[in-house]
Amino acid sequence: MRKAILASVILGSMFSLAQAADVKINGDVGIRYDSDEVGSVTSERDRFRAKVQVSATLDEKTSAVVGLTTGTTKSTWSDMGGQNSYKNVDLNLAYVEYAAAPFAKVTLGKMNTPWASNALFFDTDIKPEGAAVALKSDKLGIFGSAFKLKLSEEATAGKDSDLTGAQVGIAKNVAGLDVAVRAALLNQDLKSGNVFVKNDLKLYGADVSKSLAGIPVKVYYEQAKNDKSRTLNKATAYGVTLGNANKAGKWEAGYIHQKVEANSVSTVWTDSDFADGNAGHDGYGIRGAYAVTNNWKVRASYYDTDVTAVHKVAYKRTLVDLVYTF
Repeated sequence: MRKAILASVILGSMFSLAQAADVKINGDVGIRYDSDEVGSVTSERDRFRAKVQVSATLDEKTSAVVGLTTGTTKSTWSDMGGQNSYKNVDLNLAYVEYAAAPFAKVTLGKMNTPWASNALFFDTDIKPEGAAVALKSDKLGIFGSAFKLKLSEEATAGKDSDLTGAQVGIAKNVAGLDVAVRAALLNQDLKSGNVFVKNDLKLYGADVSKSLAGIPVKVYYEQAKNDKSRTLNKATAYGVTLGNANKAGKWEAGYIHQKVEANSVSTVWTDSDFADGNAGHDGYGIRGAYAVTNNWKVRASYYDTDVTAVHKVAYKRTLVDLVYTF
């Protein structure tokens, strides 16, 4: 409750400080049908979410963003029920962005993930905390970032859990195809119990986009390897998306496949919907969406994976969302 009050005070302060600035408010409200099938056990639940984000342009070089959402770290969706109890609302974004140069941007605070990835190795609901610098040259098509993120304060352990990393890439139009290629190094030092676990992740990705008969098509491939582990240290993902449900009457559909070995990517970051957030999985997903109006959208996802912890377990999940965006 105290977190919600503090977040509300911060949000109110944002309004007050930016009265004379260019302020934008956006967010969404949605309901979800969520069905899990783990082995022979099936469970169903109804869920909902609400998100609001305030963005303010403070001057020609500085902007700030504050956001509130329901849910938890890895999912913005909360379960209905609890005898109509109050639901958790927390601060999920709080950062300042400074344009240090036409090609450079500095971000400080609780931010969106400062590296690009199409794979579900990383859950987009996670908003890391720390500092990041982004570089981009539209003329050359080159982009990159460097970041240092705090995972936890470990005062009694003598050092903190954190992640440092960098990414470089290039995006070009080649023979009528929009092609992007990128590479990243993510060095994570995370306390697990009484020991620190190190992950040195090498992440490579590429995607190709083109409009065919007026329908946007995107294909991607991504792979990762944890050099701190000698075994079960690789992950691969690929997928295709058709269409874009960005306005009334538009649709999109996609297919994804991932094989993630148990010691490759960290479960601190893995997507909570696919394979229930576990590393050590192999499976596919089918997703689709249709924009009923410019604000109302229906989405559906089906994931079928084998999750390996001690034993291999079949994990299937069906999600159907109705979301209003403002």
